[in-house]
Amino acid sequence: MILFSKRNLHYTDYKWTNYTQNDPRVNGKPDATPFAKDEGNEVVYLINKLMILWDYRFANTGNKMEKLIHDELPAEVSTQEDVQVWLKSNLKF
Repeated sequence: MILFSKRNLHYTDYKWTNYTQNDPRVNGKPDATPFAKDEGNEVVYLINKLMILWDYRFANTGNKMEKLIHDELPAEVSTQEDVQVWLKSNLKF
């Protein structure tokens, strides 16, 4: 189920690399895979996965996550798991 997609993104300065379907950067569960916050496919994938995991249903929640990732994610937060933990503690409604 897709809750958040490329068309929902607010920012337009992402790179768009073509990944294979099985690439862990855009497939599976968030894990120790490195995360690139400037890569659109990785941002969309992670936001969508976390929205499903945390049972968020509205695109504006994904936009809040995107804004945090884009504007505030510390450089030392570098894996999908780290982003997940960081977002959970910094996402305020």
